Amino acid sequence: MTQHFNPAGDGFAPETEQQILGAVLANNDRYHEISGQIRDEHFRDPTHAAIWRNVSARIERDHLASPITLKEDLADHEGLKQLGGMAYLAKLITGSVSAFAIKDYANIVVEAHGRRSLAGRLEKLTRELRDGRSSDEVAAEMEMILHQREETSSEPRTMSFLKAQKLALEQMHEIKQGNLRGVPSGLKTLDDKVSLAPKRYTILGGATSMGKTALALHMVLSAARAGYGVGFVTLEMPEEDLANRINSAVSGIEYRGYDRPMGDASFGQVVNAAQDLQNLPLEVFSERVRDVPAILSEGKKLKRKWKETENFKGFKLLIIDYIQLVRGRGESQFVRLSQVANDLKQIAKQLDVHVIALAQIDRNLGKVDDFSEARPNLAHLRGSGDLENAPDNVMFIFRPEYYLTPPRFTVPKKPEDRADWEAEFLQWKGKAEIIIGKARMGEICSVKVGCDLSTNRFWDLDDGQEEIAF
Repeated sequence: MTQHFNPAGDGFAPETEQQILGAVLANNDRYHEISGQIRDEHFRDPTHAAIWRNVSARIERDHLASPITLKEDLADHEGLKQLGGMAYLAKLITGSVSAFAIKDYANIVVEAHGRRSLAGRLEKLTRELRDGRSSDEVAAEMEMILHQREETSSEPRTMSFLKAQKLALEQMHEIKQGNLRGVPSGLKTLDDKVSLAPKRYTILGGATSMGKTALALHMVLSAARAGYGVGFVTLEMPEEDLANRINSAVSGIEYRGYDRPMGDASFGQVVNAAQDLQNLPLEVFSERVRDVPAILSEGKKLKRKWKETENFKGFKLLIIDYIQLVRGRGESQFVRLSQVANDLKQIAKQLDVHVIALAQIDRNLGKVDDFSEARPNLAHLRGSGDLENAPDNVMFIFRPEYYLTPPRFTVPKKPEDRADWEAEFLQWKGKAEIIIGKARMGEICSVKVGCDLSTNRFWDLDDGQEEIAF
């Protein structure tokens, strides 16, 4: 077999990738024996990775993958041309491994990738440590790496079904006794549909001006008042602005007025609200906390600081505003965001908290004239498919009132059309729809709630209106 790259000290011979590709090209059925364990990023050689991507895409669509189809599909691929094109593909088949050995070869390729990846990340951390990065941050990232290795390890990690069932029955008993298992959102209609349970993770999406941060702050205040410790990672606004918005929810004074001179009565309400808030278990993470390892490091400090007691549940809710601003690693924004989206799941597990990460969605929805066309769904999450795949829950906040309010909306001149607009506007005035687009342990539906974004307040409606969202 042709060798076209040198070993990288990872215990891996280049022929291994060639053997796997040749075996699958010779018999496409062999693809299904290893497709669950090997992906294109596991191949060290970029041309082999391109070949595997093409082969995977074809076989997954029930199409033939062969040297002939590859020759057509990758006709302009420079790497394949340099290796010999069709002649190289033919050599792959003639030297391919026997069917019984293909899984072993796939394991070798995956293990070699793991070694390269781990070595690269450890070398990077060593350089950063020498360049002055905080030892706490580096230690937190190393812990994250080890946890990820444990999650993907082929070594068996089991729990007896009896123990798992016992834990599940204990949880059901708690729920039956009226004890909410998850962190309370402050909206009973929402808690009835989806649980903000520990070790789970929720994406809360919405277009600009829909009220993502306001809803998150309502949840923060509700959880803290119920005896749950809350950490808030604010990557978009200064800590002082965040404090003003939370104070506004208690004082009832519009938060936009906090930057203007206040009368004595209003200022007294703000002071009283501050006194009400000062003993709540709520901490805002420093602006220096901008990546997942730093979030984990600060979260562990809160975990140690906030011990569970009879009346205090400990650190149980972590809000991140917002996910697209968290620094990730990787060569592109897509890769970085995908990594962050998956790492937050590990944060939830390691800290035993529920993570709520706010997310921007397709900005074009904010430009739509007809609000019925602006209703968000999973396809509108911006930046990475892992924003949909990684979390346990995905929710959106949607306010038709935003689209129906002048001057954004042109009020019809015809009396009958104006009457229709007035009826629709009144139906949605001071209300929002929380759309549950994904819920691993809940319902796919939506709930309508009352809201006042000027004071960051949300409440259940008396009629508890609900409608199926999908």
